[in-house]
Amino acid sequence: MDSKKLIELLNKKILRETKIRKAAEALLEQKSTELYYSKLLVENSLLVVKKQVQQKEKLRIFTKKLETLLLFYNSQLLQAPPSSIIIQKMLGDLTNIDNIKAVRFSTTLKLTENKHLQSGDECLFYDFPFTKNTIQWKDDYSQFCSYLHFGSDRVGIVQFIFTTSPKTTWYRTIEKQFCLITDMLSASLQRQLLLNNTIKEKIRAESSEKTTRDFVAMINHELRTPLNGLLGAAELISTTSITPYQKKLLNTVDQAGEMLRVIINDLLDISKINAGMLDLKLVRFCPRTLIETVKQIFQSEMKAKGLVFNCEINKLIPQNLLGDSDRVKQILINLIGNSVKFTSKGGISLVASWKDNSLLFIISDTGCGIPKDKQARLFDPFIQVDNSTQRQFEGTGLGLSICKYLVELMKGNVTFTSQLNKGTKFTVYIPLKPIAEKLKSTVEATKFTRPIDKLKILAVEDIKMNQVILGMMLDEFNIEHQFSENGLLALEVLKVNVFDIILMDCRMPILDGFQTTKALRDLGYNRPIIAITSGTTSLETTECRASGMDDILHKPYKREELQKILKKWA
Repeated sequence: MDSKKLIELLNKKILRETKIRKAAEALLEQKSTELYYSKLLVENSLLVVKKQVQQKEKLRIFTKKLETLLLFYNSQLLQAPPSSIIIQKMLGDLTNIDNIKAVRFSTTLKLTENKHLQSGDECLFYDFPFTKNTIQWKDDYSQFCSYLHFGSDRVGIVQFIFTTSPKTTWYRTIEKQFCLITDMLSASLQRQLLLNNTIKEKIRAESSEKTTRDFVAMINHELRTPLNGLLGAAELISTTSITPYQKKLLNTVDQAGEMLRVIINDLLDISKINAGMLDLKLVRFCPRTLIETVKQIFQSEMKAKGLVFNCEINKLIPQNLLGDSDRVKQILINLIGNSVKFTSKGGISLVASWKDNSLLFIISDTGCGIPKDKQARLFDPFIQVDNSTQRQFEGTGLGLSICKYLVELMKGNVTFTSQLNKGTKFTVYIPLKPIAEKLKSTVEATKFTRPIDKLKILAVEDIKMNQVILGMMLDEFNIEHQFSENGLLALEVLKVNVFDIILMDCRMPILDGFQTTKALRDLGYNRPIIAITSGTTSLETTECRASGMDDILHKPYKREELQKILKKWA
């Protein structure tokens, strides 16, 4: 090969290698540029990730602080009412959290000392327009508000101002956390409002209960006092010589008075029931004696109507029971009296037995029966089978309602079955405790060693009518007596006179019976003091005992009742 050709080949090789080198240099430059931009991208990505991590850490710290505050103040508000002090302290703790510049609390409820509270920098709070939303943001996300609510009503607002706009990916978390704060405050305000209302209702109920108790005590006295004069006068007249015509009129007066007594007792009992004042007085009693007494009460009335009264007493009934004998008797009298009222022919049956530690009464009659459409409400107060203006049978419609209440108060049960024009049957279960035979005490076994006509009695009574009736009854017993019109006069009389028994009215002007009795007991007076009162409530009975009275005689009373209690304390 000649030199010229060789040179040509070498030049071509050089050119080729030059091209390869330039291509390699270009590729290297390209890769270096790509590597540079990749490095920049990685660095930027690291910055973004770092910022994201920082944001997440800030969010975590922010959320943690809010959760801690929520737990703490939720516990505080569960233990104490939402006072201005607690809310102000909570607002202060909120402004100590990063990015919260100021917080404002405002409510329309009168539950805090201050309706508007604020913490943080002095700022101009944005006046948000009214919407139905529970939360709102300002357009630039520099302020946020969440509304306090009570049911569907808005009762306030909690408003936040931020140092920098939280318009980031986690502003929704801020909403949730701040809504929890307002929910907590709303719940606390609601609890306090409900508690305040409950307390108000309790005070009102207590005031109403006291008013009712006072009314029952007052009306008890006002109704029984004239009734005492009426029945007492009728009873005294019956012992005198009167014409058959006068005796007929007197019997009418006596029956009307007894009917009025029943009505008054029923009205007062239903008032006591509604006021929660009716209590049971547990005593030892003989059920056979009680049933015989009830039988005697209706004997003459049934004979006058031509009715047959069958009374069966099972031998299994215990000799003595522990219970409220007066209320048991009242139940029987109401049920039998109801049968007598609605029975015009045939008869009435009372069967008494002992079953499952309960006294069982079955009262059946051959009366008009009860229509089916009236049976469901038979035990409701003021309900009668016939409420029309032309009704044949009068009455208040309280007897059966009171019976049901009394039976249930004794943990018993009363039911009935009835067929129209065939009759009605009432079945009553009353759980009672059998007790052993009571041994006669020395006092009970001892006969009265002092006749009551040897007694000297001071009667403290302010009403002239009652003085007249009581004085005439004491005259019939040949008992020496003297009257004082109030407690203060009685104390003066007792300074210079000695009496065996004091009959003490409870309600009097100047110095009432309770105050007078207490004053006497404080002075060491130890002779019997017997209350003569129209009050029948347990409160008044307790007050009589607490003041130092030995026994109680309720108005209206009969001669036999007065005589019995005087013999008891002679």
